[in-house]
Formats: sequence, C-alpha cells, structure tokens
Amino acid sequence: MADYIKALNEGFEAAKKADSARKEINQVLEKFREDILAGSKGKLLIELKQWEEELGTYERIMMGAAIGGSAGKKTYTALTASNPMAEKKSYKELARWTQSKDGYPCSLIYGKQERQFEDRVALERGLADLLKDPNVGESLYLLINTK
Repeated sequence: MADYIKALNEGFEAAKKADSARKEINQVLEKFREDILAGSKGKLLIELKQWEEELGTYERIMMGAAIGGSAGKKTYTALTASNPMAEKKSYKELARWTQSKDGYPCSLIYGKQERQFEDRVALERGLADLLKDPNVGESLYLLINTK
C-alpha cells in the first residue's frame, strides 16, 4: 500500500532542495554580474534575457501545421552583455542558458559546446571558462569600446 504521508514529506523536501538550488544559482549569477560590472569599470552589464531566433524552413512548416499559423520565431533564455554607458544600447548574446525546474542542472551553450553544471563550484568554473572563450572575449571587448 502506498505511504502518502511519506511521499508528501519527500515532495516537501524536494521542493526545499529545488528552491535552495535556484537561490544558489541566482546568487552565483548576481556575483558574476557584479564582478564583471566592477571589473569593466561599469561598462559591461551581464543579464539573462529572453532572446528570439528565426525558425528554419522545416521548423516553420512544422509549427504552422501544429498551430495552424505561420510562427516565425522561437524564444529562449540567453546570457547577454551590454554596455550601460554606451549612447546606443545593444546586447550581445554570450551563451544560451537553460535551467532545470529543480535548479540544477543548468547549462551554458556557446560555440559548438554545451556545458552542464550540477553544483555551485561547477557553475562558477563554467562562467569563468565562458569569459576565457575567444569569441566571448571579442564580443565583450567590442562592447567595452562602444561609445
């Protein structure tokens, strides 16, 4: 026979664990944002933003068939950078961001790689590695020098 009280308590514990993981991820991202802003003397602001991309022909056909219309874009979350001191604000996508409803795992997708993180230490290392990527470095360098 099922033990519903035990299952309920396990659900409560899982919810607490997920909430704690999401808070931890937000703390890491906030520290990352603050450090980059300070290290760039206020010229680089890192944010998670909703981003859109055009669907390919096949995807448009399939979406149109599924919803009876011609949807042309899909939305995803991106880790972005901008220069808040620039006259004309523009955003650069550094990586796609995905996160489990449980907090971990979360992922950064950039270049031709997907990096998945299971805990705080791995996420911190992954964000540091992202900054070392030559394409990301070039994007950030261009943003810093935007007037």
